[in-house]
Amino acid sequence: MTILTELIYDPTWPADNFTWLIWVAFFFAFAVSYGMGANDACNDWGTSVGAGTVKLWQAYILCAIFNTLGAVLLGYKVTETIRTGIVDVSVFDIYAQYEPANHTYVIVPFCEVTNASLETTTFSPPALPPAGEAPIIECARYTSADFMYGQIGTLLGVSVFMIVSSVFKIPVSATHAIVGATLASSLYLRGNVGIKWMEIIGIVISWFLSPIVAGFFSSIFYMIVKFSVLMRRYSFESALTLCPIFMVFTLAVNLFACIFEGSKYLGFDKLSWWQALVISLGVGCGVGLLIHFPLRKWLRNRAIRLYEKDKLKRAETGGMPPRARTVSANKVVDTSFHEVNGIKKPLPAGEICPPPGPWYKYITKNVTEDLLTSKVFNALQMVSASLLSFSHGANDTANTVGPLVAIWLTYKTGWALTPAETRDDMQYLLFFGAIAMIAGFVTLGHRTMKLIAQEITTEVSAPSGFTVELGTAFTVLFCAKLGIPVSSTHCAVGAVLFVGMTKSTSEGVDWKVFGKIVIVWLLCFPVSALISFIMTWFLVNFV
Repeated sequence: MTILTELIYDPTWPADNFTWLIWVAFFFAFAVSYGMGANDACNDWGTSVGAGTVKLWQAYILCAIFNTLGAVLLGYKVTETIRTGIVDVSVFDIYAQYEPANHTYVIVPFCEVTNASLETTTFSPPALPPAGEAPIIECARYTSADFMYGQIGTLLGVSVFMIVSSVFKIPVSATHAIVGATLASSLYLRGNVGIKWMEIIGIVISWFLSPIVAGFFSSIFYMIVKFSVLMRRYSFESALTLCPIFMVFTLAVNLFACIFEGSKYLGFDKLSWWQALVISLGVGCGVGLLIHFPLRKWLRNRAIRLYEKDKLKRAETGGMPPRARTVSANKVVDTSFHEVNGIKKPLPAGEICPPPGPWYKYITKNVTEDLLTSKVFNALQMVSASLLSFSHGANDTANTVGPLVAIWLTYKTGWALTPAETRDDMQYLLFFGAIAMIAGFVTLGHRTMKLIAQEITTEVSAPSGFTVELGTAFTVLFCAKLGIPVSSTHCAVGAVLFVGMTKSTSEGVDWKVFGKIVIVWLLCFPVSALISFIMTWFLVNFV
């Protein structure tokens, strides 16, 4: 492999020789972020749009705001992806060592530094002063130019797979595509050297565990909502009472994820875990008290207004709101009326009688989500989707821009592992990725959102959509703090699937659609790896 490095790399090359490669890198990086916006970003808003909580154009605006904020404020942590990813980038280091006999620099496999420290420099080696007049840099370290070729191959492999998957309405993981593409290019360039196989094993395991974990948490949250609100005699009043509590939990969980080890620009990176927890709980409790007291009447009137508007819309289109129905242990019971002293009386809107029998019989039985009660959850779902979108921008945007950052640092400094947090140009790269992602979400995202909201399971409502988003965010946060690599796409699909089963057992899931998604998931790694391998091979041998 040393011969390959010497053939394609010469530290005396000026950086201008790679200007064309930078333009290619920006083009492919735009395509990657575009594909992620058309696919991954839909996980944040698919259930909200499907439940009618937000309109499609509102989702576009909110996604643009919160994804961009997340990318710009927290995305600089992409340096960790470069440093501790699946490949040890230092295997691409080459060294130019000073030869005192000839007063020149020569490329060596490694440097034996004696009196001077190892230094990193740009593609051009340190200027050689006249002998004896100035200190000589004993050894200069560079990143081989073929590293940039490999990153170009990675970007192409991920972008092709993401965009094609979005066209066919299949939610896939950009993170896993990047893993496959990066692995393939590195194996071609350096063989098995530097590959962090334990990281890869952890990612493969997460493919199977993350949907189950997210589905489990989402189902638990839905069961809480189901038994505390949906099965109550006065479900509308129960929703108004418990909405502040749900809001406190939602804000506390998501804010803690954003604050702990958060933005250096806001000073959050200096806070300890307990300080971040206190701030998160304080904000959550403050908002909860605000909703419970001064805004309770507003929340009630808003829900009624949305309900009447929805009912009028259904009437104009020839449809009527469905009668409230629930499933007992043996038969379907109509709960549009309740019996008082032997006389059936119609229930006021939003009030559903609890079904007869023990509560545990209804763990896997369908219980109608009353239309008026569902409107109370609109505000909760909008908050959970916005915060999930913020976290998505902070994490996934940085991942897709990661190869571009590596190429840019190599081009500007000569060394891919140059600290990125202190560089102002990193913010421009992250902003570039966020804009490209929004473009993909606006132009192509509606296709994947339709599948998540309508085709995997039965019609998504505000209560079930809220629990899906909360369960997804909770799982991503929990696994991230434990250092377990997971995909927000896999978590979202697992959450939708499990909540659909919890609502109405197997009848609520389209297993044919889910099977198609699983097949594409399995293809994600090898297809993006193959494209990356071909592109890297072409650049190394023909450029």
